[in-house]
Amino acid sequence: MQLAQLEALLGEKYQIMRRIGGGGMAQVFLARHRRHGGAFAVKVLSEYLAQDPQIVARFEQEARTAATLSGHPNIVPIFDIGQGDGLHYIIMQFISGEDLASWLRRNGKLAPPDAANVIAQTAEALIWSESHKVVHRDLKPANMLLDTNGRIMILDFGISKAADVSDGLTRPGESLGTPCYMSPEQIRGLPCDVRSDLYSLGVIFFELMTGKRPFDHESVTAIQMAHLTEAPPDLLSVEPELPEICGQLVQKMLQKRPEDRYQSPQRFLEELRNLGATSGPGQLRPQLNMAIEEDLHQPITGTPANMQTISAANIGSRQSADFSDAPVKTATAVSSLISETPMAATSTIAQREPRAAARKKPKGLWALTIVVLLLAPLSVAFFLPEHPASAFQDAHGRMVLVPAGSFIYGDNSPDAPRRQQTLSLPAYYIDETEVSNREYRHFIEATGHAPPNADSYADKPDDPVSGVSYDDASAYAAWVGKRLPTEEEWEKAARGTDGRPYPWGSDAWTTGVPTTVQPVESFPDRKSPYGAFNMAGNVFEWTATVFPAGDREFTDMRSLLGSPDFSRRWYAIKGGSFSPHGDVFFRCFMRRGFPSDQHSPIIGFRCVRAVPQQGLLSRLHLLIFGR
Repeated sequence: MQLAQLEALLGEKYQIMRRIGGGGMAQVFLARHRRHGGAFAVKVLSEYLAQDPQIVARFEQEARTAATLSGHPNIVPIFDIGQGDGLHYIIMQFISGEDLASWLRRNGKLAPPDAANVIAQTAEALIWSESHKVVHRDLKPANMLLDTNGRIMILDFGISKAADVSDGLTRPGESLGTPCYMSPEQIRGLPCDVRSDLYSLGVIFFELMTGKRPFDHESVTAIQMAHLTEAPPDLLSVEPELPEICGQLVQKMLQKRPEDRYQSPQRFLEELRNLGATSGPGQLRPQLNMAIEEDLHQPITGTPANMQTISAANIGSRQSADFSDAPVKTATAVSSLISETPMAATSTIAQREPRAAARKKPKGLWALTIVVLLLAPLSVAFFLPEHPASAFQDAHGRMVLVPAGSFIYGDNSPDAPRRQQTLSLPAYYIDETEVSNREYRHFIEATGHAPPNADSYADKPDDPVSGVSYDDASAYAAWVGKRLPTEEEWEKAARGTDGRPYPWGSDAWTTGVPTTVQPVESFPDRKSPYGAFNMAGNVFEWTATVFPAGDREFTDMRSLLGSPDFSRRWYAIKGGSFSPHGDVFFRCFMRRGFPSDQHSPIIGFRCVRAVPQQGLLSRLHLLIFGR
């Protein structure tokens, strides 16, 4: 019933493809945008709940709350909210992947480094939500999506509540959440802050390393009483082989009183990092529902009769208030060899529903002829391992490949911000140059986003765009179907695998260093090992890694701006600039931080995107048979 209603309501803009999940509160449907082909998840409030104004208000609050958190690489973004024909819906990004609960059921517990990476990624998301005064209140593996890059993305802020703000939607004494992961104060119906989420994260950490929950009794009441009164079990009594420090971390997270736990996710993450944990994409990979992945390859069909043909002229002039309608090819995980993978807002482990009509397949001699003609030029490649292209050109510029493997991160010199360690990352592509003023202008013209606050924007199209905040850079990256790099990704792309301090080698650049910004393709003799321009000099570059700013940084920024009105959420910037003394930061491992809502004439950015995991055989099979 809801599927038909949704098609009638949204069919002009979206092709509603199938139900892909849901529970008692809401159902989730896969949709394709008819103009640019992007994939979205549409969450629809269950019909019987849509009659309750209190529940409708909470459902709409979910969208508003989650929308304020968009822009973080570990949080699933919300694009639109609406209602009509008795339906209340949210449109969010579709991520090709699997929720962590499904992964655990299939594979069991994790090795400590993998568990720490999952928890560190989640802590990054909690740092962001805390800065927006949002408490998740329902952290659990089922709300943690693992995408095809190994990135954890958090969804379902559906019962979140702005910290210290009475919204009138949660009645006194009402506790919301999943009993096995709820903090004691949440069970009691008391006000919750981020320390409640850290308690839930401690339960998850325990489960990841042991395959069991610390409190897992037969009834809901027994579970709740255990959270309130029982001391958490010693992690090492369940898994004696685990490092002792793991038990200490979890014990602190599971303290009954909030004041006895870690007081912030930032402090907890710092402790994890001191132990060698990383918060970038990890080594885990999801099991995909291939039926859904195949659906994403199909041409958009079944255009409603009431949908007018859109000419080339009116495509350019049409505007829409919601971000998803921007005239750009929103990324889908398997739509091309160069598309980004993060796409879904729900687990893709779902039963395939029958399609309205069976696909037609070539038959008999025609089928044999087609197969022979297609296979002939590729017969040798069929038996060779597939390697991603070392570079490619798309509508927004050229990207170069950073192959999978280990590299040296950080440095052991006294002024290094990160102690040296060997890390490993999956393959990814990074922009060959910083995003230029010319490319950024396309984004401004297409979306109506505010232009950058930089003198060079108007008359120097080949210079790197600058005067953009972290939020501006993230919005551009999402528009082109990419994302900002983590600090680890940026550093590997800049210095390669041999631990060199500069992109061009081991020698400092001390003579003839420019003092003003140069065009993005300047100094080809100083490219990185993978062929990226200006990864030292020109402008600093935003990364997606949180910078641990403290009182000293806040004081300096207040002095610089002459005002305390700036975000306490800071991100690492890398690469130095051609400003006076910028060469001090040319070393790849150096970093500074900057508030996410501020901009500077010497800060720009470049983007990354993942290398899809689909093999040649799978693509050829899809090309021939359409499934």
